[in-house]
Amino acid sequence: MALRKGDPTFVGGYRLESRLGAGGMGVVYRASPASGGPVALKVIGREWAEDAEFRARFELEVAAARMVHSEFTAPIVDADPYAPTPWMASQYIPGESLGVRVKERGPLNEQELRWLATALARGLRDIHRAGVVHRDLKPSNILLSARGPLIIDFGVSRAVDGMPLTAAGQIVGTPAYMAPEQFTAPSEAGSAADVFSLGSVLVFAATGHSPFEADSPVVAAYRSMHEEPDLSELPGSLRSVVAACLRKAPSGRPGLEQFLAELDCPERQREGSIAAVHMLQTVTGQWLTRRVPAWVAGLTALTSGAVALAAVAIGLIPAGIPQKEQGAWETSFSAQGDIRRCALQGAIYCVTGDGSVARVDIDDGSIAWTSNLPKEKAKVSRAPYSDTVVLGVAHGRVITAYERVREDAGSWQFLDSRLSVLDADTGRTLWTRLVPSERLPNFPAAQLAGSTLYITDLVNARPELQAIDVATLEIRWSRPLQKREVPTATPHGLYTVRETQQPLSRRHQRTVITALDPVTGYTAWSVTKDKALAYAGSAPGAVYLVERRDKADETGDNGGIDSRYVAVVRLDTSTHNHVRIPAPGGAANLSGSGFLWAGQGLYGVADNDTFFFQVNSWKTIAVDSRSKKIRWTVRCKAPTLLGYRLYCSELNGSITALDSRTGKQAWLFQPPNPGDRPMKDPLGSIMGANGRLYAISSHNKLFMIEVGAVP
Repeated sequence: MALRKGDPTFVGGYRLESRLGAGGMGVVYRASPASGGPVALKVIGREWAEDAEFRARFELEVAAARMVHSEFTAPIVDADPYAPTPWMASQYIPGESLGVRVKERGPLNEQELRWLATALARGLRDIHRAGVVHRDLKPSNILLSARGPLIIDFGVSRAVDGMPLTAAGQIVGTPAYMAPEQFTAPSEAGSAADVFSLGSVLVFAATGHSPFEADSPVVAAYRSMHEEPDLSELPGSLRSVVAACLRKAPSGRPGLEQFLAELDCPERQREGSIAAVHMLQTVTGQWLTRRVPAWVAGLTALTSGAVALAAVAIGLIPAGIPQKEQGAWETSFSAQGDIRRCALQGAIYCVTGDGSVARVDIDDGSIAWTSNLPKEKAKVSRAPYSDTVVLGVAHGRVITAYERVREDAGSWQFLDSRLSVLDADTGRTLWTRLVPSERLPNFPAAQLAGSTLYITDLVNARPELQAIDVATLEIRWSRPLQKREVPTATPHGLYTVRETQQPLSRRHQRTVITALDPVTGYTAWSVTKDKALAYAGSAPGAVYLVERRDKADETGDNGGIDSRYVAVVRLDTSTHNHVRIPAPGGAANLSGSGFLWAGQGLYGVADNDTFFFQVNSWKTIAVDSRSKKIRWTVRCKAPTLLGYRLYCSELNGSITALDSRTGKQAWLFQPPNPGDRPMKDPLGSIMGANGRLYAISSHNKLFMIEVGAVP
C-alpha cells in the first residue's frame, strides 16, 4: 500500500517506502536504511505514545523480541522505544498471514497442518527458552514466508518471571484464541497459555474458524472457559494432541517437547512430522513441500536441477504402490538428444544432450517449449559432458547455468560460466550473466534459495558473495568471502563454512560455521568447531556437516585427493551444540566435473534427526543423531526423501521405495523396456508431486507413475 498524506518520510534514520499494514495502535511500514536490506518498521501512534502504560508495554515488547533468537521469528534489527514516536524495525520478510491464507484458499490439508504445528511448536519452544510468554498467538500473528511460518508481534508478551503490565482485572489478547486462565488470572498465565493458543490456531488452520469463535469477545471468552471444542473436522490423527492442548487446566496440557513427540510418533504414520521444507508461493498460492538434497559447496537444497529440485513436491506424496493404470505417461526428447537431468517445480524442466532446456507438462508429459542456449562468439560453446543445470524457478522465472569452453588446437579451454534467466511461460531468455567459475574452482558459482540467487563473483581479485533478487534482477547486498569460506544457501538459512588450520600442523584443523541474515547479509551467529568439516545438509533447526580426514592426517603426505569423510556432525542452530556420529568405513568423495560441484560431491537428504548419506556410488547410510548410531545401510543412489519413504534410482532404471525408518523395501517399480535403446545409468533423483513420481528411465525417457494408497 502506498504512503498516505500525513505519513512521515523518515523515522529513526529509515526512509519509509510503503505501508504494510495498520491497526488501532500504529502503522507498519516497509522501510530502507542508509545501507542494507529493507525492514518492517512498526511506528506507534502519537496518541498511544503519550499513554505511559502503553509506552511501558511497547518497551517490554521490544525487550521480549530482542531476547528471542529463533528461526521461527522475525529478528529485531533496531528499535527506539524511548523516542517521542516509538518505533521498532524487524527484518522484512515477504509473505502473508495464516489468516489471509486460510480465508483466500481454504483450510490446510493434513500434511500442511503437521508441518505448521511442528514449526509453531518449535518457535514457541524457542520463545519460552528465552524466558518469554507470547500470550497472543493467533492467525494474524503467524506469517507464512519462504522461510516457513514465523511467529510475529510480541505486543502483549511478558517475561515468565516479570511483573505484569496490566491493571487488576485488565485483559489483553484475542479472546477466541486465549486460554481460560488469561481471563481469570491474566497476570499468572504462563507458557501453558501459549500451548492452548497453539491448539486454537491449529483448529482454525484445519477448519477456517476458531474452536471458540463467537459474535462477541464476551461470548468467545465464556466458551474458552466453559465449553468443550468441537474437533470433528480435524484429521483423526491430530485430534488427540490438539484436544490435549485445549484442556481447561494449564497443568493438563502437554509441554512443547511432548507435543512434538506426539506429532513425530512413527506408529501413527505421521508423515507430516518429517521436517520437509515448505514455502508459500504467493504468485500461485500453492504450498510447496521440499526435501533437501545436500551438495557441498555448489548444489544447494533448492538449486540443483540434477538432484535438489528433483525432490520438490507440491504436497507430500502418499507412500504407496505405483498404479500404472492411472494416467501414467512417458516422454522422449529425440530431437534434442539424451535427457541429461530434470528439475521439478510446478512443471518439469529438463536439460537435454544439446544443452537446451525444455518445459514438460506434469499432467500429460507434453512439451510446452524448448529454449536454446544464448548464442556465443565464434569458437565458444557449451562444454561437452559438462554440468548444465536448472537451478530453480522463482517469480515465474527459470534460472539455468552452464559451462562454456573455447576450442583451441583440438583442446578445450574452460571459460567463465553463464547464468541465464528464462521466462517460465515462454522459455524466452530475459537475462544472462557470466560468473568466474573457472577462476574460483573451490566456490559454488550460483545457488538459488527462495527468490534470491546467490552468486560468487570476483571483485578486486577477491571472492564476493552477491545476493540477487530474482524478481528485479538487482543486487540486494554483497559480502566479501575469506579464504576457504564456502557459502551454501538452503531453505533453512544461509551459511558459510570455512576451514582454518593451526600453524605448523595439519592435524589440528578447525572449522568456522557462520549463519548469515539472508535479507541483509550480516552475520547472525558464528561458531567454531574442531576438525575439518564440510556442509552436507540442513533441516529446520539443524545443519549437517561431515568430518573430512585427508591422507596427510595419517601419513604426513599432502594427499588431499584421497580424502574420506569419517563422521557426520549435527549442529543445532539454536544452541550451537553438536553431535558427532562416526561413519564406519567412511565415505568417498563422489567427485564430479562442472562448476557447480566446486570440487566436492557429497550427497544426502536430511530430516530433523537423521541424515541419509550416500557414501559411495550406490550405498546410502541412515545416520541417527539421537542414538548416535548408523541405523541401517542399503543399496540406494541419489535418495529422495518424501514423508517416511526414501525413493532410490537403480542402475536398470527402476524405482525402489524404502521405509526410511528401517531401510526395508516397500515396493519396486520397473519401467517397461522399449528394446530399441541401450540402457544407461539414469541421471538425477526421483521427483514427486501430487501423489505422482517422475523419473528418467535407463532408456532415456522421462516417465510418470501414480502412487496409490499405503499398502
